[in-house]
Amino acid sequence: MKSIFILLAALCVTAAGCNRVAKVDNPVAPEPPPRISLDNESPLTRNVAETSPEDAGQTTVVGEGEALAQIPDIPTYDEFVSQQQDNGFRQTAAIENSQRPKEDLGTATGTVVLVNGEPIFAEDVLQEFAVNLAKAEKGLPPEKYREVRATILRRRLPVHIESKLLSAAMLKTLKKEQREGLDTGLEEEFQRMMEEKKQKLGISSQGELDVELAKQGLTLHRIRKAFNERQLAQLYVVQNAGTPPKFGRQELLDHYYDRREDFAVIGKVKWRHIQVSFEKHKGEIPAAREIELVRNKLIDGADFAELAQEHSDGPTALEGGLWDWMERGSLADEELEAILYEIPRGTVSDIFKNKHGFHIVQVVDRVDPGYAPFPDVYDQIATSLREERYQGEASKLINKLKQTAVIESNYDLGFETSGHEPAPYELDSHVEIP
Repeated sequence: MKSIFILLAALCVTAAGCNRVAKVDNPVAPEPPPRISLDNESPLTRNVAETSPEDAGQTTVVGEGEALAQIPDIPTYDEFVSQQQDNGFRQTAAIENSQRPKEDLGTATGTVVLVNGEPIFAEDVLQEFAVNLAKAEKGLPPEKYREVRATILRRRLPVHIESKLLSAAMLKTLKKEQREGLDTGLEEEFQRMMEEKKQKLGISSQGELDVELAKQGLTLHRIRKAFNERQLAQLYVVQNAGTPPKFGRQELLDHYYDRREDFAVIGKVKWRHIQVSFEKHKGEIPAAREIELVRNKLIDGADFAELAQEHSDGPTALEGGLWDWMERGSLADEELEAILYEIPRGTVSDIFKNKHGFHIVQVVDRVDPGYAPFPDVYDQIATSLREERYQGEASKLINKLKQTAVIESNYDLGFETSGHEPAPYELDSHVEIP
């Protein structure tokens, strides 16, 4: 939570320099690949399926996203990218050497894309899916596995491309002493996170951590590299997207009524149940005698849970007839559900009958359906509006960088369609990257 603020403190932001980062020759790509010029539209969400299991299918990307510090009222880079998934990420300019056959993205290794001359490696993009890809490779035909691998690359590459653009832009603003201070801050924060990871895993040595990471298809080097790049991207957005605005009470109230369904509350109830079935008591008359006996004991002040254990033949009798929280609409017996929402909390119902037997219920607690009160969601609305405005500014920032960006690749990246085609194989992308 505090890492971005820690890193900001490491910079002398009052005198940001304009040193440019020297381009590094790329030994992986032997010949200049075709160039792809990006338009102003933003890439799709971070999920392969955060699409669920969002992600290859959960969601949030799990893994890399966890390495990004969260800032109150300011979304992470992945969060504001995910808000623009309908915009697309298209190839728009003429492609040099367009007659050159495209390589199979499903078998890509090493440099898969160059962003203004800086490489993005397939292994870095796929690292958060390493465990699941290994399972897929064993369980799928080779052509289907390559299709899965290509789909993940197409859907995740836009996020890595934007991260590369933002982090490079951040580095260009730094003077030498600022870069040194930031490098120190990044390493300290990374080491702190590694220590937390060790504690969580119950280990103490670096060697043990390396083993645990290897089980997830990860290496410390790749994690550090991804962490540093994402933090730099986040810092650039925080410093250049402006301060999220504040909103007055009336503006928040207008939002509340405009989107009231967003604050709808589904009723739920926790209750106890005593059931006296016809079948167990060999008929309706014996069952009626038994339920009358129970009711008289309740009138005399007996404990409902104890009576349920003694007399009920319902499925929760041993638990004192207790049913934990159940949302409205989840009970098949509509008459029973209606009773649970009619009688006051803490009270006991009259005897009622259905085809199975006689019943008495007690409402332990209940949340009535309706809408969350405005005071209860005031902070939530304020946060949501600040993030919406902030995301808009962040999107402009990203689009400005894209206007001059040159993306080079020997592969058919298919950005004009990524995010709209379903993943051919649903993967659980949850990998706990420290």
